[in-house]
Amino acid sequence: FASRLPCLDLARRDVMQAAGPSCCCGGIRLAFFGRTDGQKAAPPVPMSAEELARTRCQQKKERIREVRREKKGQKKVRRQADALHAALRTLDEALGDVVCEPCAPSDDPAEPELAGHNDLAGRLSGAFRRQQRYRALPQAFGPRPVEGRATMGSVLVRPPKYTEKFLPQEYSLLHKLWTLVGSDPAGTGVLDIGAGNANCAVLASVLLGLTVLCVERESPREELRGEALLPAAFRRRVVRIEADVADFSADKLRELCAEHGLRRVAIIAKHPCGIGADRSIECAGRVVDTIDVKDCEVLGAILATCCTNKLSSDDAQESRVNEFCSTYAADLPGSCASMERVVDMMSRCSAWRTAAGSLGNAISGEQLSWAELFEDAVQAVRLRRLERVFGHVCEVRFAPSGCTLQDRCMVASRRALPSGIWAHGDDCEDDGFIRQLASSAAAFLRDVGPVDFRPKGLKSGKYGFDYTGSPADPPAD
Repeated sequence: FASRLPCLDLARRDVMQAAGPSCCCGGIRLAFFGRTDGQKAAPPVPMSAEELARTRCQQKKERIREVRREKKGQKKVRRQADALHAALRTLDEALGDVVCEPCAPSDDPAEPELAGHNDLAGRLSGAFRRQQRYRALPQAFGPRPVEGRATMGSVLVRPPKYTEKFLPQEYSLLHKLWTLVGSDPAGTGVLDIGAGNANCAVLASVLLGLTVLCVERESPREELRGEALLPAAFRRRVVRIEADVADFSADKLRELCAEHGLRRVAIIAKHPCGIGADRSIECAGRVVDTIDVKDCEVLGAILATCCTNKLSSDDAQESRVNEFCSTYAADLPGSCASMERVVDMMSRCSAWRTAAGSLGNAISGEQLSWAELFEDAVQAVRLRRLERVFGHVCEVRFAPSGCTLQDRCMVASRRALPSGIWAHGDDCEDDGFIRQLASSAAAFLRDVGPVDFRPKGLKSGKYGFDYTGSPADPPAD
């Protein structure tokens, strides 16, 4: 028995100096007592019949629970396998009347999970003219991220978990914005579509010296708007406009540019959900096609897309599939009804990719690969539309997956894309950007100090904060 307990050396006198834990072996309770006087250890104490029965009953219950857990896991796996089979059958039927040239063969070694359905994957890729796989997209998190993020984050006080999630995203997007507009902020503005609480807009204004036009369909409460927490001198550079992006016109942009002395603007949209990305692209197209360069030059657009699954059912539980297919009708083959069935099914099943990161999920590797292909297909038509609007376009993964699984970012420009768009890691130098952050942050901290962006009156289990106490004195993080 002693040989089965390597952590207890029964031959040593100094094993334990008091009664140790007991264990059960064949119905005998063994209690270990360390002795330092050379005496023998106390003899084992037999278990009573009642104690022995209770132990056996607990073991039986545990075995039953284990069997139930195993059966539940098997049911989840079968359910996901059935869902995949049904989705592929629907896609195969919907693509039946679509005539297109298959491309991106699924026997590609990078996609072994699709090899069993190479014909279907090839037809789907051909229908949407998919050019690049998600896993082949380059990572572009920005230059010298540890140093840069620390500098950027120093001007705002936010909940630590919130900062951990959002700061890497903001840093990457703002570096791409800086690269797109150049180092001279004079007369340069940003059209921030779906600005929300304007944290990203505030950082662009404070650290990059840009004027940000925040377009939001419905603004958050006054106390949750980032620009309201800034001193007046900085607040003037963050302008909030309540409007649906679908209704935002070139005339409105021309008016705003004249009012704020802007000669050129870049468009940015951070995680517009579902059809929001497509409406943002259409807004960019309207503005570029209509506004005169003499009034305001639109330099390009940066769109971090989000939630393809919300094309089939958005937050209002409405399908936007028809709107999506109508928007890209010129890029999609086959009948409208067939393509709507395809897009609806791809949208629903794209949720497999985010579900794969949840605890206890049963998403298979094959489902994950199909979900990535579905997102690739949707992104392909978006990229072609952006290319027609601006001329130059690329797609990257802009943030670590630990911050967001929605890490696709499309960048478009009227000029050739600068190499800084693909900056990634400590080996990438952009001294101008790092110096701009450092000097602006130092001046802001000297004159204003870090601004408290902790949401007073709110609490969140997800982000680990509770600021429901005194609004004047939120607890320290």
